[in-house]
Amino acid sequence: MKTYLPLAIGILLLSFLPVLGANPYTLHIYSLIGIYAIVAMGLNLVFGYAGQISLGHAAYFAVGAYISALATIDLGLPFWAGLLLAGIAAFIMGFVVGTPSLKLEGSYLGMATIGFGEIVKMTLVNWEAVTRGPTGISRIPHPSLFGYSFGTPTAKYYLVLGIGILAFLVYWNLVRSHYGSRFVAVRDSPKAAAAMGIDLQRTKVMAFAISTAFAGIGGSLYAHLNRYIAPDAFGLGESINLLIMTVIGGMGTLAGPLVGAAIVVYLRETLTMLKDYNMLIYGLLLMVLMIFVPRGLVGTALLFWRRT
Repeated sequence: MKTYLPLAIGILLLSFLPVLGANPYTLHIYSLIGIYAIVAMGLNLVFGYAGQISLGHAAYFAVGAYISALATIDLGLPFWAGLLLAGIAAFIMGFVVGTPSLKLEGSYLGMATIGFGEIVKMTLVNWEAVTRGPTGISRIPHPSLFGYSFGTPTAKYYLVLGIGILAFLVYWNLVRSHYGSRFVAVRDSPKAAAAMGIDLQRTKVMAFAISTAFAGIGGSLYAHLNRYIAPDAFGLGESINLLIMTVIGGMGTLAGPLVGAAIVVYLRETLTMLKDYNMLIYGLLLMVLMIFVPRGLVGTALLFWRRT
């Protein structure tokens, strides 16, 4: 009961945010935070818990966005079908890419994931017959479920919140299951994990594929929230931002991705008013956080709590 109490309080507080007088722009930011939190939760599984770096996760974010958009526009499928297809397609792609690449380690694995991310981006740019090329896809339909259209910022916020809660429950139970224990064992001591009978390659690939499924679901929500997507939104810089969310929030912590997503999205949106200086200040703030809070905000808070 004590374990679920903080979760219940958090859900209650988030449910009341629109009632507190949030304007459409603020609700849009809240929805973006929820979407990025879903993607960061998946990345935390493979990076924070399984200890495998991925510098191309924006590629799976893009796959989910494009699959869902094309499924609803070109095939006329409902939103929920596009959402499922996005998650499944990203999972399959993660499994296919992860099987050979996760045999690598360290910087070699990082370079492999960067390379795949660039391949996906170039495919989106050049396969104009399907992806519409550099101009991207516009007029993506509003998400709808059971005949109800989530066309307003408030409705979209509650949709993202609902799917985000489901994603968090899956993420939470996965971390607490024997799969989560295997991820941590592979991260902390691969030799000891292998001696205990854990298949290292299979465990790494499974963590990677599950993490890409989270990215695909987040991509679907992103496409239908903004109603416009283009290849430029899914480059290496976006992959780095996703990684930063995980690190700043706290790798290997349950709440880390949520906190990290909130901080990074809020900083990016707030600093846009500074025009030419926004990226400089954004980079400096992130650098300060990473230097002085190396365990991430949640990780540092937990460490302080245990010592007191």
